[in-house]
Amino acid sequence: MVRAYFYIRLDGAYLAAPTAQDITDMDAARTAARTIVRGLMRQHGGDPRLLDAALVIADEAGTTLLEMSFLEALYLPVEPVNDPNRRRPIPREFGAVRTSRMLLSAAMAPIRRFAAARATR
Repeated sequence: MVRAYFYIRLDGAYLAAPTAQDITDMDAARTAARTIVRGLMRQHGGDPRLLDAALVIADEAGTTLLEMSFLEALYLPVEPVNDPNRRRPIPREFGAVRTSRMLLSAAMAPIRRFAAARATR
């Protein structure tokens, strides 16, 4: 576990009062950085300069562990969204496997019906 310090760099200068947090690995650091950036954007999102800002994560010695731009933190998803209305694939055991022959047959059905109706005239 590493004690990480989160600094905000805006227009080449570091803002005062870094936030410190214990992190277990780099994935946890990225998640924490995105959470911090999204919270700041909710509070101060009207300032367009923030899109040029970056969140720098450093250890106790001052070594940079990760640098993430605010734009990257805002537009990269943290995790997939669980949408209950999203269509789910039908498992194979229920016959969801559709071959190209089945799809072609379904596409040709209206044409066959039209040809059958035309032949009866």
